[in-house]
Amino acid sequence: MSTRSSARNIFPSLDNPELTIRRRSCTDPTLLNDFKMAAEGPVDQPVPDLWTIEELCQTSLNGQGGPIAPIAIQERNFGLKNDMIQQVQNSCQFHGLSGDDANKHLDKFLHVTQSIKVNGVTDDALRLFLFPHSLTHHATVWFDRLPRNSINTFKQMAKMFLGKYFPPSM
Repeated sequence: MSTRSSARNIFPSLDNPELTIRRRSCTDPTLLNDFKMAAEGPVDQPVPDLWTIEELCQTSLNGQGGPIAPIAIQERNFGLKNDMIQQVQNSCQFHGLSGDDANKHLDKFLHVTQSIKVNGVTDDALRLFLFPHSLTHHATVWFDRLPRNSINTFKQMAKMFLGKYFPPSM
């Protein structure tokens, strides 16, 4: 039976620890610095700005927002309805994979959205708001990487989309 007091040393004692650290520091130079700092004792270094967990968890709108620029809409209570989004998602999805046809996707998207109407909202604005919901996978990643507030019209969106995905890569 082995107890703590009767246990043998697992590691042999070092006769010259400095020499050992210098040898090992040839392969890892940070070891020597760590040894010197430990020998010299603690050094007072400036404390960085400390944030509380609450501050770190706060959301910030700085640098956030999508590529679609704010659009003036006459309708005060406008919001995309769930059924509008589902209609687009169920009817036309573009993945951004090789072989996906960007022209066909735009044609289908325009066909689906021509039947969606909201008083006080132009067709252009409605299509612009719905288009990101027609994208999945790689296409969503592409859309999310577009510069913030860089798209003002659906025509501009379609041009950027076709510029990226047309002609389809086979």
